[in-house]
Amino acid sequence: MDVAGFVFRPLYWLAGKVFSIWARPAIQPETPAEYITDAEAEVCYVLESGGLADVLALERACALHGMPSPTESFDFCGNREYRRVVALRRKEGFVFRRPRKTGSQRLKRLIDAGKKCDRELLLIPVAIYWGRSPDKEGSLLKLVFSENWEAIGRIRKFFTTLFQGRNTLLRFSHALPLRSIDADDGTGEIAYRKVSRILRVHFRKRRVATVGPDLSHKRTLINQVLRSPSVRRAILAEGGDEFRKQELARRKAEKYALEIAADISYPTIRVALRILRWLWNRIYDGIELNHMEMLHEVAKDKEIIYTPCHRSHFDYLLLGYVTYKEGLPMPHIAAGINLNMPIVGGILRRGGAFFLRRSFKGNRLYAAVFDSYVQQVISRGYSMEYFIEGGRSRTGRLLQPKGGMLAMTVNAYINNPRRPVVFVPIYFGYEKLIEGSAFISELGGAAKQKETLGGLVRSIKSLRDQFGKVAVNIGEPIELNPVLDRAHPDWRGYEPENGDRPAWLSPVVSEIGTRIMQNINAAAAVTPISLLAYVLLSTPKQKIGLGELRRQLQLSMDLMRRFEYSELVTIPEWTPDEIIAHGEKLDVVSRTSHPMGEVIHMEERTAVLMTYFRNNILHLLAVPASVACCYIQGNELAHSELRRLIRLIYPFMKKELSLKWDFDDIDKVTSEAIKALVDLGILTPRRRGKLLVRPRTGSAMAFQLLMLGQSMVPMLQRFYLVIAILVGNGSGTLSRGRLETMCQQSAERLSMIYGLHSPDFFSKTLFHDFIKMLQEQQVLRRNGDGLIEFDDDIQSIGADARLVLGEEIRHSILSLTPNRDA
Repeated sequence: MDVAGFVFRPLYWLAGKVFSIWARPAIQPETPAEYITDAEAEVCYVLESGGLADVLALERACALHGMPSPTESFDFCGNREYRRVVALRRKEGFVFRRPRKTGSQRLKRLIDAGKKCDRELLLIPVAIYWGRSPDKEGSLLKLVFSENWEAIGRIRKFFTTLFQGRNTLLRFSHALPLRSIDADDGTGEIAYRKVSRILRVHFRKRRVATVGPDLSHKRTLINQVLRSPSVRRAILAEGGDEFRKQELARRKAEKYALEIAADISYPTIRVALRILRWLWNRIYDGIELNHMEMLHEVAKDKEIIYTPCHRSHFDYLLLGYVTYKEGLPMPHIAAGINLNMPIVGGILRRGGAFFLRRSFKGNRLYAAVFDSYVQQVISRGYSMEYFIEGGRSRTGRLLQPKGGMLAMTVNAYINNPRRPVVFVPIYFGYEKLIEGSAFISELGGAAKQKETLGGLVRSIKSLRDQFGKVAVNIGEPIELNPVLDRAHPDWRGYEPENGDRPAWLSPVVSEIGTRIMQNINAAAAVTPISLLAYVLLSTPKQKIGLGELRRQLQLSMDLMRRFEYSELVTIPEWTPDEIIAHGEKLDVVSRTSHPMGEVIHMEERTAVLMTYFRNNILHLLAVPASVACCYIQGNELAHSELRRLIRLIYPFMKKELSLKWDFDDIDKVTSEAIKALVDLGILTPRRRGKLLVRPRTGSAMAFQLLMLGQSMVPMLQRFYLVIAILVGNGSGTLSRGRLETMCQQSAERLSMIYGLHSPDFFSKTLFHDFIKMLQEQQVLRRNGDGLIEFDDDIQSIGADARLVLGEEIRHSILSLTPNRDA
């Protein structure tokens, strides 16, 4: 009679029942049974340290997913004594538990048996993290009852299970087939050592990827920042030879460090997560996560720098929430000093935010302290998050990347390359913004609203609205090492002089910044609201018949699938009617009945805000829409002429929309866009494809082609406006600043006259970038007086632009360009 089993089975059953009520670990991946790749093989789970709580958690997970129970015995190579779970490092001692010096004997017996027969055994590592908080260096007390890097005893494990039972992550990993281990000694000893080493390394990497490296205590990290050579040099430069001034400078540096430094608190994070979970459920219909497998892959052995687009203040909260729920360490988040408000600033700081001023100009000491802080964060292997656009986009387009944080990150890694660094671009796809009204005001010329606690409280009122869904799309990661290897193969041996950055750093930062923005756009999330905005804003008064809207929505989605911008772009699998109903639910569009057919329309104020969401996806169809533009004034064009026209404007499109293609590839891309339009019946090929003809005037297809082209007309209008103002005023008469001001004012007047519901149409930033690109293309140049000069060839560029502009708006532009003094 099995007396031990008779006694312990009821106790184990009771413990399991109590555990299932209280502890409910999150399980990753969603379908762990897929890791059992061989239906004929036996399965054995490998825990890092074992224990009753871990086995109960594993038992529950296996039961939920229909996997073999870890407590059952199985027959392997003629022996039925084996259980389906082993602990890699068993612990000994009743109260004070310590890892055994010897490895797992049960694992050794399994491997020895496997050497004597042909049966396959799948070893599935299972990591369990109770609480998931990293340890803290330099603190007298550890974060009690949270998962860290220590082996813990029974008493602490009991309280950990009690307090963290619902804040626990259980992660299955890919199976290790025993027969894949090559060992020739015949006894299995070498195979056992290989398997043990593979599993130890796996659990160590998985722990770093999930829990993160040890968190430095805030005071410890600040002291190390102040002791760094660059900060000490800055203190000496500011204090001079006088000890008193040096001490004042040191105190100022310490004040700066305290102002900057994060102070991550996992108890605070857990409370915040509960609030955020309630908030997301309150305002969103759901959060869609896409391509997360790429993030988990690079997190295994690399240090992640999250570089998302910046749409909303919710970006900070959303990414932190997603990373934690995905079982990844909380990143250190770069936040503007404007968010360091009373109460809110402290909460953000404990959630991982570190604060930076908008400008370091003229403050060498602050720059040295901040740079040293970033170096400390990078060298310790912490993940980091920052927005390389610098601020939130007010137009929905990506802003030009700013290199400050990128340069600090790359320079820190060059000086101390421990774990490989990878930049992870992230696209946020909102359907509504809490800051929407403020953005409209700012684009209309109002001053940027300062963030205050009162403003935050007032914004809570808007949480009663419906905000639809939000998508979080992971873009293609960018590894830093290959970029450095191409730019400077000997970078690993670089030794800085007096803390100076290497001369070759700037092009590296520029390349990474450009690629990040391109990869963000390549992971765009097309939402129902952005599709509605794309179509309705192409109509003169944001009104369209229901049937026409259905056809144009379907055309837009079909074209996105045929002319695939990137395989990472996500497109909703919705019907046009579902999209329209969703727009009505969010008060974006309204429906008016009429005997001849229903009309869908958008209010004027809504239309202004919808330009933001149209611009989110404008880049996806920029090339086919530009081809369609060429048919606004003409009926047929040669294939070669279409390619020439797109080649002419592509440098400006690429700059404004962060397009991914190189200039040398644009002819091929244009041909692919033409083919997609032909396949959809929007263009008809003649003369073996050498000539492309538009549909018959008045036909449904002709209307669809016209609508498609309208999305790119504003950019071409700006193009023609700049050329017209230059030609009208003459070469060598306008400074660059004067030209930008005239372009902005002229565009604003056109917008008023023609009711262009797009404040970004007269954005000074867009004109600035456009004129800069003309200079880079050597179309414009500056003379010795700083005035812009150009050749007569510029008029031929204007002639090409006239192909897509109506006579009325061309006349209005020309009427704004009489000769005037610079």
